[in-house]
Amino acid sequence: MPTRKPKACVSKSRTVHTYAELWHGSRVLLERGEAEAKGSSWVYMSSLLLTAFTLEAYLNHIGQQLFTSWATLEVLSPLGKLEVVCEKLGLSFPADQRPRQSIDELFRFRNALAHGKTVTITEPGQLMDVDEYLDEFLGQRPRTLWEKLSSTSADAKRVREDVEQIICALHEAAKLENDPVFFPGMGSHSAKFEPDS
Repeated sequence: MPTRKPKACVSKSRTVHTYAELWHGSRVLLERGEAEAKGSSWVYMSSLLLTAFTLEAYLNHIGQQLFTSWATLEVLSPLGKLEVVCEKLGLSFPADQRPRQSIDELFRFRNALAHGKTVTITEPGQLMDVDEYLDEFLGQRPRTLWEKLSSTSADAKRVREDVEQIICALHEAAKLENDPVFFPGMGSHSAKFEPDS
């Protein structure tokens, strides 16, 4: 008679801090774009999008802890959420300087892609010398905001620095216990042997 294998009741649980996972993905993409020049603008675009998603996910993370009524505030735009959280924590990021300038630019970029439309970009005519630089100039196509922002790693790095600065300032001001900033979360599991029946 074959022996029966023992059975175990297995349970698992995991808390995922989505903003931390998105932040990690944003960094990985930025590094990949810097490592491989070919097609890197698409990789920088992806990194920037994950950076925007990081900030919004962080605002949802901290908002749930600061406001009992956060569910009613989730309808706000990411910048609206930032204003509400800043007001609650007594913080201010002037709109005319970094890091806030970068955040405004990042969400214009995000919205341009999320609500993408066909556009025609027309640059005004300019008088130029007919020389060896004319051909190069003609080869440079007019670009949208999102194309300009995702063309090199410099903007993706700057925006990441500014998002990190804002998240760290908010986190410090909130004084959240047992919630280290950019911590991806924790998991647990257990197995309990079941007696033979």
